[in-house]
Amino acid sequence: MKTPCHRRRGFSLVETLVAMFIFMLAVGVLASAANNAITALTLMEIKEGTERDYQFVRDQVLTISDTDSLGLGGDVDTPSGGRAHWDLVESETTDTPDLFKVTLNVSLSGNGDVPAESGNETLMVLRPQWSDTEVRATSLSDIEGNLQGVRTQQPWP
Repeated sequence: MKTPCHRRRGFSLVETLVAMFIFMLAVGVLASAANNAITALTLMEIKEGTERDYQFVRDQVLTISDTDSLGLGGDVDTPSGGRAHWDLVESETTDTPDLFKVTLNVSLSGNGDVPAESGNETLMVLRPQWSDTEVRATSLSDIEGNLQGVRTQQPWP
């Protein structure tokens, strides 16, 4: 005697629910990864905007040729649409003639793209007109003497 053969067609309810659960889990992980990527991109764009503003302030400061104007500080409109204020913290000479270490306090006002931020910027500035003429002449003659000593020790071919 033959037993009836039942052929299954389709999936059972449990199999369908398990497949849907796995699919939803994968969608959740992918959505979380996409959200993290978008957040990282947004933060990177904000950081680049802030760095552009700091670079703009540095460029503006480097156009100043005298120490009196540098000491007054200044305000400039930034490329991102905000405003930047800078003050001279310190200007000191270095061992190299005409080279100065300039430290500025820069404050960026926030706008829609770039948040408000404040920080110190240190620049190495080559400005012969800032040097004391007597100190500069002494330093240059010392350097020239050192170069002459090196030249006599190791003659060039």
